[in-house]
Amino acid sequence: EIDAAKYAGDVLRRLIKENYPSQEEFAFEYGADVRTINRYVNLGITKVPTIQSFAMHFNVSIKEFFPD
Repeated sequence: EIDAAKYAGDVLRRLIKENYPSQEEFAFEYGADVRTINRYVNLGITKVPTIQSFAMHFNVSIKEFFPD
């Protein structure tokens, strides 16, 4: 069984890796505390508005954050 929150966190990790030199750089540009970003990446993202915000930031479909 896929943990949807964890899946979203893994997608965020990949997008950060592909677009930023570090989580710190992303957190700074996104305007969030690096500990918050680290928590999302490692423990997952449970709130849809948060996922929507990341999707908009990276200009990807929100569907990317959910398993098929």
